[in-house]
Amino acid sequence: MAMSVVTEDRAAVRVVGLQRVSDVFVRARLEGEALAGLDLPGVPDEACVFHFPLPDGGRDDHGRWYTLREVSPCRTRVSIDLVCHPGGVGAGWARRARVGDEIEVSHTNSWFKRPAGVGWQILVGDAAALPALARIVTETPEGIDTEVVLEIDEVPADFPARARVRREPASETGSRLAEIVAGLVLPEGPGYVYVGGEASATRAARKHLRHERGLPPGAYGVLGYWRRDADTFRRTWRANQERFEKAYADAAAAAEGDDERMLDLYEATLERDGLI
Repeated sequence: MAMSVVTEDRAAVRVVGLQRVSDVFVRARLEGEALAGLDLPGVPDEACVFHFPLPDGGRDDHGRWYTLREVSPCRTRVSIDLVCHPGGVGAGWARRARVGDEIEVSHTNSWFKRPAGVGWQILVGDAAALPALARIVTETPEGIDTEVVLEIDEVPADFPARARVRREPASETGSRLAEIVAGLVLPEGPGYVYVGGEASATRAARKHLRHERGLPPGAYGVLGYWRRDADTFRRTWRANQERFEKAYADAAAAAEGDDERMLDLYEATLERDGLI
């Protein structure tokens, strides 16, 4: 994962539109002159940290990452798609939101790094990754063959039609993304595989692409959008923060600038110590 581009001050944005785009998603259209001052990467999966008002009137200091589904040419209006599942700060806000409400935005980042010169791409993700995958498809140049595999119960009607889309039913007991990635048939020639979804599933998918498929760094990108065990992980992190930080520092030093090697070492240490 790339390092965040941090904007120190939060920008206030106003809700100017709300649309139910499927049984799963609500699209919030947001506007604010301060958006133009954000250091947006200009990459299809670019995202910001949004700070939603809490039901008790409190302030969400932690914030949540959301992909910018749409960005206006003047960069003062964006839209985000929120998954309306039970629980979750963003989902709860989406159910309460009204036009005219204000929220805050802070950090920006992106992770999609498709190399130049590829002839094909395969995009795999669950509902959390769907906004990013949709924008990637929309902004893909002509001449790149695109296949999308979605672990989702319903593909929204407005998903772009410029790609072959295969739907895999979502599981209530755990993500199938690693299994889906293991079953992919990769075309010949230079290409790119991008996977987004639940953290443990994407971790397994990255290991498969790197170690079993033998894809070189740069031929794939993998991002954990959420954790099934988020509450447990937060407690583990708080109780063991120094161990996490030491494991990361040791892995980074040993990898000597090789990001994928660093992830191998870091995850191996966390797994050995029972931290993930």
